Amino acid sequence: MEQRYRLFVGIDWATEKHQVCVVDTHGDRLREVQVEHRGPALEALADELLKMVDERPEEVAVGIEVPHGAVVEFLVERGFHVYAVNPKQLDRFRDG
Repeated sequence: MEQRYRLFVGIDWATEKHQVCVVDTHGDRLREVQVEHRGPALEALADELLKMVDERPEEVAVGIEVPHGAVVEFLVERGFHVYAVNPKQLDRFRDG
């Protein structure tokens, strides 16, 4: 079965605040916010994303530069598809 995502979320991970960018399938930016590294802020982000996809977390692909940790575990537990993206690969894409 082919996976179809409605939203693509990039998270620039940090220790205190994460930069989050949400785009649709056309690459149009829908939302860009900073999210504190705290439970209530992450809950609010997840709730907002779920509303955007009619409560279907499997339609959201999340790219983040760390493959583990509280943020990743939280998103996976909520049902989002999370992919670790190596920061060095991102640098190479920018150079190209």
